[in-house]
Amino acid sequence: MAPSKRWAVLIGVDQCGRDVQLPPLRFAESDALALRDVLLDQEVGSFDGAVRMFLGTEATWRDIKVFLRDLALQAAPSDVLFVYFAGHTLVPQWMDNLDAYLVTADLDPTVLAHEPDNGLRMSFLKRDIFDAFAGASFLVLDCCHAGIYADADRRNAKVLQSYVEAVDRPRHNALLACPSGSVTRESVENGHGMLTYHVLRALRGEAGDEAGQVSFAQMATYVSRQGMDPPPVHTAHVYGATTVLTHRPMSRHDRQVLNSPANPGITRPCLNPLDDQTSSIRQLLDRLFRADTRWAHQSHQDKRDGRVDLIRYALDAESAAVVEFTGSSFGVVNQTALFDKDVLSPMLETAATDRMKHPTATPGYVVSHGISRRMLCVPLSFAGDRTLTLAVVDPAAAQLDMGEPLAVMLRAVWDSDPAADPLQSEMTVLTALRRSCGRLPLKLYEDAFSLYQQLIRSMIMVFQPVVELDQRATGVSVQSFEALARRNDGEPRAPWSALRMAHDWGDRFIVERDAILVTRAIHSYAEADAASGWQGTKPLSVNVAVRSLLSDAYLSQVSKALAEAGLHPRTLTLEISEQDPITPEPGELWPQEPLVYFHNRLTALAKKLRISFAVDDFGVGYASLARMAELPLTQIKVDRAILHHPMALEELTLVTQIARYASDQGHTGQPRTVIVEGFDDDAPVRLYDIFRLGIHHVQGYFSGATASPTLCGLEPAIQERIASLVRGEK
Repeated sequence: MAPSKRWAVLIGVDQCGRDVQLPPLRFAESDALALRDVLLDQEVGSFDGAVRMFLGTEATWRDIKVFLRDLALQAAPSDVLFVYFAGHTLVPQWMDNLDAYLVTADLDPTVLAHEPDNGLRMSFLKRDIFDAFAGASFLVLDCCHAGIYADADRRNAKVLQSYVEAVDRPRHNALLACPSGSVTRESVENGHGMLTYHVLRALRGEAGDEAGQVSFAQMATYVSRQGMDPPPVHTAHVYGATTVLTHRPMSRHDRQVLNSPANPGITRPCLNPLDDQTSSIRQLLDRLFRADTRWAHQSHQDKRDGRVDLIRYALDAESAAVVEFTGSSFGVVNQTALFDKDVLSPMLETAATDRMKHPTATPGYVVSHGISRRMLCVPLSFAGDRTLTLAVVDPAAAQLDMGEPLAVMLRAVWDSDPAADPLQSEMTVLTALRRSCGRLPLKLYEDAFSLYQQLIRSMIMVFQPVVELDQRATGVSVQSFEALARRNDGEPRAPWSALRMAHDWGDRFIVERDAILVTRAIHSYAEADAASGWQGTKPLSVNVAVRSLLSDAYLSQVSKALAEAGLHPRTLTLEISEQDPITPEPGELWPQEPLVYFHNRLTALAKKLRISFAVDDFGVGYASLARMAELPLTQIKVDRAILHHPMALEELTLVTQIARYASDQGHTGQPRTVIVEGFDDDAPVRLYDIFRLGIHHVQGYFSGATASPTLCGLEPAIQERIASLVRGEK
């Protein structure tokens, strides 16, 4: 690593620019010189000669901007930049306190309205210098209206973030003489500007720590405690606390150690192999899902056929096609306008040969021909000796340099539906990257989290009735409802792909998904119940993951949603899927055996929140008799897979025995309710057999019992039909 460089740029201007109606200052230039003497002091300073002065008539806005911009562009991450200004500021009326000029010797206010960049603006320092500087940067403004710098930073946070994505906020620190709109002053008694007077005292040792070192943060804190009126404004982040400006006298060796690249003292994730590709990945996602292209205005069917053209556009490629390779031969299935099979034949033949040698070895490969032609090949599907492959001719080099992640993304685009559902398609692409690479850079991870929140919030809740069986038609009724997530009202199936994505990302996504869905379910149910006109609110079931029940944040959201909707907690039952393991995460320690710990957790939650718990999907995943027998559950929901098992009745009999176990042992007052899920008219087990086993509740798409955003009852004809099936009649 190259040694770090420390630069100090000190600006002092006593006389104002051309026709600036402000009184001259006494100490601005001498203050800049005094600060230079401290920073360059051979015993206590830390800048070793790298100080550039701009004083009086030599302080011109053009020279200052050019010098600072050169520093910003050549800076390395370990470099340090310290900028100081003492002088006047000018806030033209047309700026409305949104920005301010640091008054230099050549500032001409008469031209600013038409040439606003003909001056040294605070926004220029923030945007073009400090946000672009790769290392740690520090600013001291001893002037009136200095606080505008901080206010503009907060006001334009989103704009500044988009200007340089790599901005790391802890890198920049500022000490400002006064808040926005306030004035500062000079002290004749002290012979300095008030802020600079205390800055110099701090740097000369009064703000030193036990080792005699003065960091920017220590300096700023010291100055802020000196009772100045108006009070100064300072933002001292992590680098401000770890970058030393002055120190007590020390040896040459100690000075070299001090000026060597320092650990900024912040926690950073280990380098991710995709860090260097973050910009290219985000650019590709933008071109795939947010570009206003001709493809985006085609009909739905054309869009499905136009995925090849979308990919060609996103990669800025010459052409693209879907090619079917069979043995050593190939045929073009779908192609863009400029894809010429004859011209590209040599590369296609090479791709066919390579495919036969390594049919599934890699998610993608590049075929070259001559010195300029390249074709990216991404296998899409395999069937015997046939391979369907996406071929992209001469894609942009920056995108192609991504390598394997690019192939993974394109395969995910092909497997999803960017035309009909761009939101889920983009999330599918990011999830594919997550699965393939294990971990994504922080910016992409946060992008994915925000995108997943949007995806889950786009879902609606429908309610499927749980039917209580009886041999009498009048006894057949709706016992409760289960809330089910759908992308739209007419969708018959759950969006399993979108819901299961959370498990590829971990607890944060799982808990957020469940919190959004339970809130949506509770509020939608309260509205539907109010509109139904039924006497009394029937129970509501909502699915939840094991990891969410271990999260206090999720449980707080449940309580909040119930209170907001005006529903009594006993209305709600949280259904725990049997597909979720009850085990700690790697490195996570539980105080008891997993089942015991989770049992105690549910017991405490049931008492505290007064909600109920059920086991869902029994018969698949991690189902176990111990799990059902030992957890404090009020319901057991049997998965439809059991209905199609050769020993279905025997398994259902065992479930009913387990449901009675807690009651038989005296642990509960009554047996747990058993509900058979997924029942339909094609199920091999009859309602007659289910009812005879003592199971009186069934849920599923049968006899008109559908799911909808409203709370539907049962028509008399449906009640009679169900009762006849329960009696064993045809």
